Amino acid sequence: MTLGPLNKKVAEQSQIQKNVMRAYICFTIILFFCGIAATAVGIFYNKPSGEALRMTTVTASSLRSYIFIGIYLIICSLVGTLVSLAPLKRKSLLRVFIGAMCLIIIIMLCISLWLWTRTLNINSIYGKYWRNEWSDAIKDAFQKDGNCCGFLSRNDSPYTSSPSCQNTSIDYGCMYTVIFYAMHHHRYIYAGLIVFMLMGLGSMVTGIILSIQCSNEERLKWAQTQYLAKKAKRYQDTPDDDSAIYSMHELQPTNSRGRHRN
Repeated sequence: MTLGPLNKKVAEQSQIQKNVMRAYICFTIILFFCGIAATAVGIFYNKPSGEALRMTTVTASSLRSYIFIGIYLIICSLVGTLVSLAPLKRKSLLRVFIGAMCLIIIIMLCISLWLWTRTLNINSIYGKYWRNEWSDAIKDAFQKDGNCCGFLSRNDSPYTSSPSCQNTSIDYGCMYTVIFYAMHHHRYIYAGLIVFMLMGLGSMVTGIILSIQCSNEERLKWAQTQYLAKKAKRYQDTPDDDSAIYSMHELQPTNSRGRHRN
């Protein structure tokens, strides 16, 4: 028996959903590893020692946001994995996943804009940190790296025990050393946020496409059920032998390719 027009549509729709599912699962897996990477970076640079301490001091808020983003992405990827196991039965959870991805994309965009606004007033921001918040160990590290003393000059809150401050020939401050260091690490943070946003966007788009495909397949299956119900009703009264056999054959469940199961 050849496939009817309706069964061909169902088979074609199921094939499209397989391709969408592959893309959706790939993005969900990538999202999980992005979450692990973001969390690991945030936790590593929050260690209170050495270079990690200095970077945390310069980009503390950004690194704390990395931990939040990482945990959020891991949770979203787990939700997405649950959806991929039975997308037709978990359409509500799929909508939650799409909404969550939209939210985190907006949050990462806001963090990026916030970082950009900080660069517009970077001199005064880090000058305030240098004078009021940073420890002598942080000042000493910058003064050694830049062979400088103080922030704007050697008279601007220096760490006097540093070798560069004991050298009286050095009279310039560490403002540019601090700024270049901060901008260097901000670029890495920007790059990470861009990657996470692109992966989140890909996950959201494939989730939307999957949701549309699930709705289409449900409508086609409902249409097939109605079609078979009407066909059964047509032969319900007094069918002859041949038509009864044909009717029973039509009412058998079909697989994803529209073929009757044994």
